[in-house]
Amino acid sequence: MAEELEELWKKLSFTEEEDESIALGSSTTEATRAIGKNCLVMKVLSHKSINIEALRKNLRMVWKPNKGIQINEVEDELYLVEFGDGRDKKRVLEMCPWTYEKYLILLKEFEGEQVPKEISLWQSPFWVQILNLPLKSRTRETGKAIGATLGEVLDVDVADSGVHWGKSLRVRVKIDVRKKVVRGKKIIIEEGEQKWIAFKYEWLPNFCYRCGLLSHGLKECKEGKGDEDFLDISKFQYGAWLRGEAPRRSGEFMKARQEDRRSGWGWLENKPEGSQMRAKYVTGERGGVRNVPESTHPHLGNGDTENATNSEDRSCQEQAQWRYALKKVWAGLQNTWAQRVVTGRGVHVRPELKTRRRKRPQN
Repeated sequence: MAEELEELWKKLSFTEEEDESIALGSSTTEATRAIGKNCLVMKVLSHKSINIEALRKNLRMVWKPNKGIQINEVEDELYLVEFGDGRDKKRVLEMCPWTYEKYLILLKEFEGEQVPKEISLWQSPFWVQILNLPLKSRTRETGKAIGATLGEVLDVDVADSGVHWGKSLRVRVKIDVRKKVVRGKKIIIEEGEQKWIAFKYEWLPNFCYRCGLLSHGLKECKEGKGDEDFLDISKFQYGAWLRGEAPRRSGEFMKARQEDRRSGWGWLENKPEGSQMRAKYVTGERGGVRNVPESTHPHLGNGDTENATNSEDRSCQEQAQWRYALKKVWAGLQNTWAQRVVTGRGVHVRPELKTRRRKRPQN
């Protein structure tokens, strides 16, 4: 629609009033500049029409934002994602790539100076596993050199020593999705020997096994369509073997996130320590934090509270309440079994403890 309007405007001759320019000062963009810091531009790499309501529901469920997100369509197949918390936005970017119905989701930082149709969104970060490297070449410098041939290098997964001993060398690269998936490359080591290194991609979405493009699947491929061997797997140059098994997400960021989830503190930056942790905060429905009084249970004892302050896996109040509930259940079981005796035929109530019924006088 926007392109059609632009073509129409080119054919029009403007009147004197229409030709006047309107000066927009910086004060007119203050609100968008503030909100834009927590926004991302998004595109789903699919030829199918996207149901925006289903997309909203899916991403809210997968991303689990602490303060919610708003998704609006600003152009055909182009969306603006507004996060209630900038830390959610950072987490989503660091955990790319994402998919929707097996199609790749492209994300980019908000750029308010551009018209939506001028936004170029064709790159996505991937962890690339480099296989068949000589042991002496498994260094940060090697990862950067090889990764630079694929795209912009964002990170190399090595130890502090700059070396990684493992089955593969992992490099995080921002790749142009309009290009075919690179299956491997030839390298020349110091002695002049040439070797072939293979690539595998973690979290690789739906792509075409025939032409190797990420923009469509095999059924939508136009290359060789109509040929008898169009669906002959043996003729494919690409396949599922390009998908690498992703290790458990690691690093300081993910460890902190996992600890937050286990402890129920959400994204609280300054966690209280020691006795300050006692009954100060409890998590809300989505990991938010709210103040609560010193005691949230009428039967919560001081001893239970003191012991709960050292808990790292649950909030102190939840720990103490669980202990109190278990004590009551155990006490009830003890009282019940004190009145019962176990025999070979099962459990019977002691005769002396049975309620004696008074005999009615016979007339």
